[in-house]
Parts: sequence; C-alpha cells; structure tokens
Amino acid sequence: MLKDGRKNFAEIAKECAVSKNTIWKHYGEMKKAGIITGATIQMDYRSFGYNAVVSLLVHVESQQVDQVTELIRRMPYIHAAYRVNARYNVRVIAILRSLNELDHVKEAIRQQTSVVDLRTYIWTGVKNIPENLAIEPFQEAFNRIRETQPQATNVKKTTNKIDKLDLLIIEKLATNGRASFKKIAEEIGTSTYTAIKRYKKLKENGIIKVLIQIDPTKIGYQAMLNFSIALSQTNFSTIVEKLAKIPDVVVIIKASGDYDIYAETLMRDIKQLLMIHEEIAKIPGIKRIDTDIGRSLNSWPTPRQYISTFK
Repeated sequence: MLKDGRKNFAEIAKECAVSKNTIWKHYGEMKKAGIITGATIQMDYRSFGYNAVVSLLVHVESQQVDQVTELIRRMPYIHAAYRVNARYNVRVIAILRSLNELDHVKEAIRQQTSVVDLRTYIWTGVKNIPENLAIEPFQEAFNRIRETQPQATNVKKTTNKIDKLDLLIIEKLATNGRASFKKIAEEIGTSTYTAIKRYKKLKENGIIKVLIQIDPTKIGYQAMLNFSIALSQTNFSTIVEKLAKIPDVVVIIKASGDYDIYAETLMRDIKQLLMIHEEIAKIPGIKRIDTDIGRSLNSWPTPRQYISTFK
C-alpha cells in the first residue's frame, strides 16, 4: 500500500495468498498500533504550473536551528523544512513556478540573523519510491531485491487542464487518501460517479498517486539518512537503477550543483548505515559520497510529495 494506497483488500489478499479477512485483520491491527497513520498523495507539480523544485541547504547557528526551521516552514513557496545533523543543519525544499522566485526565497532565509550560509541545488528529476522500504532485515531484503529487476514507473506527461473540481478532490485525498468516493462527493457537491471518474483520470495521467502513511519508528526506523553523491561519469540511468535496488532507498533526486544525485533512505541503526554506504560505493561512476542524518518522522511519507518524473 506504499505503492498504491487505494488498492483493495481483495487484490492484496490474492497477491499474498491469504483471505481478505486476514488482510482486514492485519490492517486494523497496524492502524490500532499506530504503524499505519493515514493516507495521502504524491503530486506532479508541473501539472499545477510549478516548473522548478529546489533544495536549499542552510547553515544556522546551533542554538537557533529549531526556531529558524519553524520560521522557514511558514515562508511562501516552502514545501518542507527540517533539521539534519550536518554543517548545513536545515534542509529546505521549495516548489516554484519559475526560478525567478528562488531569489525571493533565498533573500527571505538570509534575512534571519542566525543564518550563516546558504547553498542551493535545482532538481532535474526525481524517483520517489516509498514502496522500496524493506521492512525486513536489510541483508535479507538486499539479497531478495538484487535478484529482481526494478519495475518501471509509468510516468505520463499530460496537458490536460485541472479544474476546480479536480482541485477539491485532490485536497480531500491529500488529507485522507483512502476516503470513500461517496464521502468525497458529498463534501464537494458532486456525484460519486463523477468523483471516481475524475480520480481515475488524475491517476492515469500521472498527476496524483495515493499511498498510505506509516510511523517508521514503530517498525524500527530511527532516522532519515541522506546521501549526496558526486559522479565521475554521467550514466544516470544505470546508476539510478542500481540505487533503486538498494533496500530502504526511498527517494532518488537528480540535481545540478556540487552533487549530481541525492538519495534519501530510512535507517534502523549504524550497521545499516555502513551497509548502505558500502553498496552505494560499489556502483561504478561514483566519485564522492557525503551523508547527513535527520530525525525519523512520525508520519511518512509526508503529504503532497513530488511524484516520480523518471523511471
């Protein structure tokens, strides 16, 4: 359900070779235990007129990190801001209609007196794969995943216009990705048939994707680990394919700047950190790897993350 949050329990039961009631029972138990925390969506921001995604690495005086992070979260254009354990101790994601807006974002951040330095890099593509979360022990997962080919992500570029009704459906699904279409239709003043038809069109055109949310700490993940990777060659597709085979790598970003690729993982412990680092270092064409660590979120993936733009 990290891959398709609206997949019905009958289909899941068939794939797992168990009864539908068994799936219902386990789903209910995970919700009660706080492992499943909800459901939300990924979005193709290009379809909404946003043409640039930028990450900003901010070096803030250590005593003011939490305060500055909260201030940045409330600024225009900011999608997310969170603390990491590195020299650049606040990581910010901004979603912009044009790169001209980047100057406004940087100026607003630099106005904070405790900001020491600021660096930026522009996303040129993203592969968002929360379904790559291993759940099982890392080595067992790696032995299993490396024998299989990664599944292609069907990414459609659409020119279909999004109207007010689409936006209302998207907003409801961002809050509760598993809300019934009957309830959504009643709340936005349309028919259940229309709500279902609009959702299917949005999904098929690659504009949104529903997925469940979990509390990673409930299943042993204690931190978010980011790998900044510089390449000695530009064979992106092969390197991305190999990164996507490593369990717990959940986001891969192609970017311009000091690094070529950023890989985000969920981490259980230091042993797993070292194992993932070793697997990345084995990939031909990688010149340098740097890491930073942030706190694990209590509800992940966060709402409205960027949908995959490449396979």
